[in-house]
Amino acid sequence: MLKYVDPNILKITNAFMYTEYPHKSFWSTSLKDKDYRSALLGLLTREPKTPLLLYIHILYCTQLCWFCTCHLGEITKNYGKREKYLDLLYSEIKLMRDFFDEHSLSPNFTEIHLGGGSPTDLTISDFDKLMENLGTIVDVKNLAEFSLEIDPRHTTKKMLSYYHSKGINRISMGIQDFDPQVQKAINRVQPVKLVEDLMDSGVSELFPNGINFDIICGLPHQTIETIKRTADQCVRLSPDRICLNYLHQAPEFSKHQNLMFDGKYGRPDRLPDYYERKELFAKALETLTAGGYVRTGYDHFAKPTDSVAKALAEGKMHWNALGVTAGRYDSVIGVGVHSYSTIGNYYFQNYYDVNKYQESLERGLLPIFRGHKQSLDDLIRRDVIQTLRSFFSLDFRSIDAKYGINFEKYFNSELDILDNYIKDSLVDIRDRAIIITEKGHQFANTVCYVFDTYKETRPKF
Repeated sequence: MLKYVDPNILKITNAFMYTEYPHKSFWSTSLKDKDYRSALLGLLTREPKTPLLLYIHILYCTQLCWFCTCHLGEITKNYGKREKYLDLLYSEIKLMRDFFDEHSLSPNFTEIHLGGGSPTDLTISDFDKLMENLGTIVDVKNLAEFSLEIDPRHTTKKMLSYYHSKGINRISMGIQDFDPQVQKAINRVQPVKLVEDLMDSGVSELFPNGINFDIICGLPHQTIETIKRTADQCVRLSPDRICLNYLHQAPEFSKHQNLMFDGKYGRPDRLPDYYERKELFAKALETLTAGGYVRTGYDHFAKPTDSVAKALAEGKMHWNALGVTAGRYDSVIGVGVHSYSTIGNYYFQNYYDVNKYQESLERGLLPIFRGHKQSLDDLIRRDVIQTLRSFFSLDFRSIDAKYGINFEKYFNSELDILDNYIKDSLVDIRDRAIIITEKGHQFANTVCYVFDTYKETRPKF
């Protein structure tokens, strides 16, 4: 399925996913509340109608999935901790509202995304209260999109109807894999029948902006046969979008990942290696595209009728930490532990630690842990990286015109490095453009890695 690829290219397995550039490990902890406020005030003063997405991070899960690298805070069945966290979240929202009122700002929030953690662990009364608080800074009734991350194990068709009644018009289901053996190995057992019941007729009418499935490639016990069966099930259940992420292996930070291949549980002694993961992805890709899905960037798929597929065709599709988007918003305002914001040319991230998050709020400060102001070089390279990752091609002339540079001179050394990729038929450069070939699509992230000037000083993970 995959032909010979230069071993030196295969060794570049640690390329970032590039949901932001530079990666947050290079952001500075010297940027805090006052910098955030200044950046936000500057953006909303210059561009008062700029479309914004509000991201809300709901902390905690009731059960640990062994593949997970998300920041959960902790695993708990103590609902009181969720209530305490929600109160802190409301304090942050109030600080945001007070800031808007102080400067007579009316931010143009066009989309909301509720993530986590497990937002579907909240009771109806707490979800109602959350909606009331969000309503103090957002006109929920006039949103273009309101999306919610769903844990199929913790929701019902009745709850889906409830979410619809609150204005949610798009959902994303955490599937990961449909194979029972794989599910057991990652401590996330959810039978296909459970998802089938949620996808019964009528669900698409509740969520007209679409339904997404999250699938992970590279899990224990995954084989060419099992990943094909999972992809076949996806085609049969017919979500509007599918995110086929590679497993992010970081056991040094997420030690529970070791449980996935701990011999005493009868699991494999290792996970699929880099090459095997590429083979698994290729089989899933083949199955999904044969089933009518369009590849929308490096690791996403959508029906041709979906807004993201249309945005891809129009060259308007964007990529960020929430996945591929139709490009309807320019900046992200994040609230909650761990959430991060993109405000114009700035990045900011909230504290990971709940105690530090709380201490900051009690002092009347927005809980900013770190941030980064992008230089012109950062902006140019981010544009190059995200364009290649999303569209698999880049016209030098567009970068020349946008930034006033000559692409060949600016990226002379990077183009020399790409000669190795050309020899392997992963990349073609012609007519002042980089084209990642069909074979090279699997290695788009390593092509992007060539343009990353921070990689030489990257922290060891």
